[in-house]
Amino acid sequence: MVWRNPNSELEMKNIISSVKHGGGSQIVWASMSAVGVGNLHFIDGMMDKYMYLCILKQNLKQRAEKMGILPHYKLYQDNDPKHNAHICRLWTLYQCPQVIRTPTQSIDLNPIQNIWDHLNN
Repeated sequence: MVWRNPNSELEMKNIISSVKHGGGSQIVWASMSAVGVGNLHFIDGMMDKYMYLCILKQNLKQRAEKMGILPHYKLYQDNDPKHNAHICRLWTLYQCPQVIRTPTQSIDLNPIQNIWDHLNN
């Protein structure tokens, strides 16, 4: 885990840029909470806002119920354009108790990066 001084997380020295391109990667939608993890949803091809919305509709409430956190779950997502698409924001407005938004590709706030760090150590 990385700790920063207040209001310093978005300074250029603390941001890592990346280039996205094809080749050998797998996109997976996952859910986790303090009580456990849900099933993985593997995505074939490129994900767009319509596919993302479909994944939310098929998985979000079912996984929250399976983990025993319904109706008080929170949807954590970064500011990826798919997450911010009007149809996705509108759906989450009416279907999610709370949506937590973080900066895109924020290493400090990405729980997956912290899990990888924990597993590597």
